[in-house]
Amino acid sequence: MRKRLLVVALLAAVTLMFGLAGCGSGDTEGREAQEDVEGLPAWADEAAVTAQARDAIDLFVAGDYEGLASLFGDPAPAASDFEKAARAAEDVGGFESYGDVSFAHYDGGANGMAAIVVQQAHCENDDLVYSVGIAEDGRLVGFRLS
Repeated sequence: MRKRLLVVALLAAVTLMFGLAGCGSGDTEGREAQEDVEGLPAWADEAAVTAQARDAIDLFVAGDYEGLASLFGDPAPAASDFEKAARAAEDVGGFESYGDVSFAHYDGGANGMAAIVVQQAHCENDDLVYSVGIAEDGRLVGFRLS
């Protein structure tokens, strides 16, 4: 049941994440419908993308928002966006350990296939779910928590 919840959270998060990313890219005519699909793209190694996602989460937990922003391609998100997200998640308390992880991928059309790592994190008062999008070239293309 928990895995299904993570997959549903992933699909909602990725749809929102990439939908918002698409808002800033201008012309939307001629784009094909984009879908999230469970499982990693062929290029992705499960252990490698999990480690990369956890490195990004560790930067977020440590408050290194500039470091996290530097993992993205151009245009990179503002560090202040991550600060706002951290303030919104303060009620869950400090990070304690990683939990379940699941995977999906997203066809970004001309931008290629992105791996999505959905990582549960146990915190002092509740759990968080991080969704980290990773492009084949290694740059982050999304980071969301819920």
